[in-house]
Amino acid sequence: MEYFIMTQDRRLDEHMVLFDGLKSATRTLEVPREREQEIKDFTVVYVDGKDKVIPDLIDRPVVFISDSLKKVIEMYDDDALFKCAVLAHPVEEVQKTYWLLLVDRLECLSDLTEYDPWGRPKRIVIDRKLARGHGVFRIAGIDDQRLVISLDIAESILRRDLWGIDLEPLQTKEDEDI
Repeated sequence: MEYFIMTQDRRLDEHMVLFDGLKSATRTLEVPREREQEIKDFTVVYVDGKDKVIPDLIDRPVVFISDSLKKVIEMYDDDALFKCAVLAHPVEEVQKTYWLLLVDRLECLSDLTEYDPWGRPKRIVIDRKLARGHGVFRIAGIDDQRLVISLDIAESILRRDLWGIDLEPLQTKEDEDI
């Protein structure tokens, strides 16, 4: 199985809606599955900005995915957890249903992963044997909040009319047992 890093298309950054109260967030705030009980099942999130776009994947300040992207992920990952978040834009009188994606970190780094002198990954290599059976996750052992998705999910995204998503292939450890 191949894997991809899924991120929001950075070309949209200056055209995105702004999140009231979190306008200065430049990193993704990670929400793991273990915090599921702390988060309401339904939340209204107010957004701002005239003539701004809302893509199918928003990865800052937290990971919000559209209803269409949620359906794709549900097809391939039974363990994915979602909390409903209605993005409300009162000025433009628009409401869209999005989902907060709660994912855990997976211990799946290969021994072939290379690090820079400061301990940050220079080249990420996934051990396919350790990642097998997981559709969407974050990588444990590195300071990186980006989402990793399986080839099945990536192909399904590309077959649909989803937009605002970048997919970057990850290297995987070749193993005869896989």
